[in-house]
Amino acid sequence: MTGLRDGTIGSGHGLGLDLSTGEELRIETPDGSQGGDFSFIGFDQALSRNINGWERFGRPWLVFSADPGMRLYDGDGEAAIEVGDCVGDGRNDIMYPGCWSELYEDGRPGCRDLIADALGIERSRITGMLSFFVNATVDTTAYRGLDEVRLEPGDHITLRALRDVRAAVSACPDTEIPGWSPGDLRVEVRSPA
Repeated sequence: MTGLRDGTIGSGHGLGLDLSTGEELRIETPDGSQGGDFSFIGFDQALSRNINGWERFGRPWLVFSADPGMRLYDGDGEAAIEVGDCVGDGRNDIMYPGCWSELYEDGRPGCRDLIADALGIERSRITGMLSFFVNATVDTTAYRGLDEVRLEPGDHITLRALRDVRAAVSACPDTEIPGWSPGDLRVEVRSPA
């Protein structure tokens, strides 16, 4: 793919993208309100946590977040996405599976539903999610995600395709995550220089 592609995703919606090797996806919260999720076909959260732990600590160790320079892997252990700039409060959680419609009393689609629809696959085929603009704490008993985050207009994350990949972004429909409120996400795909 060539050229610049961009768009806006409203809260509770998703967008599918075909990324070519080297392309960079930039996801921004223009008004500092909205967070969301990212996935790609075949994304394996568990392998991504384990491989990045090995690379970082030289032994079996699970990491909770995908920081700049870390990679997201598929089920074969092949790197597909590299995390780039992350500007703003919050991290890129790779622990939670994303929300789904049965969690909400009103039955609205969750990020798993939105991502599956945007990817054109059944929800059960989603094996990994990266939640961006979130905070978490870890204590002796539990990993506690979705702590308060302080977003500012223009906060963003970039993700670079290491191979051709079908990916999707959702603007989370949840209205109870501390620091988030319904808004838009701006996505932009840039070709390699």
